[in-house]
Amino acid sequence: MKNNLIKKMLTLWKEFLPLSISDVTMAMGDPMVNSALAHLPRPQQNFAALGFIKSLVVLFESPIISMLHASNALSDKKESREALWRFVLISCAVLTICLLILVIPPIFYWITENLFGISNEISSLAHKMLMCLLLWPASIAIRRYFQGILIINGKQKTLANAGFLRFFILFICLITGFLLNISSGFLAGGSMMIGVLSETIYVIFAAKKYKNSSSEFISKKETHLSTPKNIKEIWLFYWPLAHSMVLVWGGRALLILFLARAIDSSIALAIWPVTWALILVFGNTTRMVQQVIIRNKEKYHPIDFIIFAFSVGSILSILILFLTLSPIGKSILILFIGNNEMILIGVQKILLICFSVPLFIAIQNVMQGLLIGVGKTKEINFATLSSTAILLFCSFIGIYLNYSGAIVAAIAMIISFIVEILILIAKVPWNHYVTKYSKQNLI
Repeated sequence: MKNNLIKKMLTLWKEFLPLSISDVTMAMGDPMVNSALAHLPRPQQNFAALGFIKSLVVLFESPIISMLHASNALSDKKESREALWRFVLISCAVLTICLLILVIPPIFYWITENLFGISNEISSLAHKMLMCLLLWPASIAIRRYFQGILIINGKQKTLANAGFLRFFILFICLITGFLLNISSGFLAGGSMMIGVLSETIYVIFAAKKYKNSSSEFISKKETHLSTPKNIKEIWLFYWPLAHSMVLVWGGRALLILFLARAIDSSIALAIWPVTWALILVFGNTTRMVQQVIIRNKEKYHPIDFIIFAFSVGSILSILILFLTLSPIGKSILILFIGNNEMILIGVQKILLICFSVPLFIAIQNVMQGLLIGVGKTKEINFATLSSTAILLFCSFIGIYLNYSGAIVAAIAMIISFIVEILILIAKVPWNHYVTKYSKQNLI
């Protein structure tokens, strides 16, 4: 029994690792950009501008973040695959037009300075970054669509190679821009955009032959999910997932608005985005757990997936503790955020509060994967709505009571994760998966 469990874990890890590399290289981009900005003039303003603009751009990206889940779940049928592609193109056009409107200076500065209460100096830096990132949502949407096709074809290593390419291109752009003394706004935004475009182009060419294939990727088998075949059906399947991500990133953008009104707003706006970017380096490493679940949803007992998630999340949470508490970890932090003692101490405090985030995200992804596997996307939306409401409520109360903004954000984030996981656990159709697994073992 023990040997069988070890064998299962090794198999899941073998499938997971190439996928996670793609997310690790993506998540490492933010600390790398922060490191470059830390060695330029006005690092605190640079951090605040990047933190704000990333929240804003990811808010626009959020409707298509779940495109990978949809592509992985639906691309086994050519009709669904082609309908999803049309849906991707429409989404890209709409999101790009919205960003083009937002980047118009009078509109942008009114939102940043009057709505968010951000200073003119930070707004100016953020505007330069946004001008460079206009194609960000479209690039992410197209990349994630083709990544889903590659995953369902078992080409996980291709995703890893694409991630390494993005990381390398980003590094080269940052070094070049730094040596040429390019403005921090254009350096950050331009490097990030060129990096993600290079990854997208690589993935498109790698998956092109599979996209146009008329053969099915997976053997036909009984499934609980009714496969969407047109734009309307794709929308009905995808809307709850898109709405969930809009809620998540919309809530995190509003969190920036709250932090701008905290008693220590200037330092909170610098500390929280930088720390959260570091946490996501580890947290995003677990996101591909969900793709492993979707692809293998009926091959394993649900408990196997939970044990697997604990093994992934625990390792990464321990690494955050090491980064926070050890002398080596402190040296690494200084490398990424500079030797500003006030920011360094603040970052260490937030990391200590949020060290369990990777474990929470791993468990969250198991539950979401099991729900997506049977088409229960509305349940995911409900859980996300509840957790976002808790996040904003706790943040508002903490900041209203004049507690430190970054500390409030960290505690509120932990509470929201716990609430969301508990709701997801209650919504997963455990009997369905246990029955499917039992039947498969009897064959």
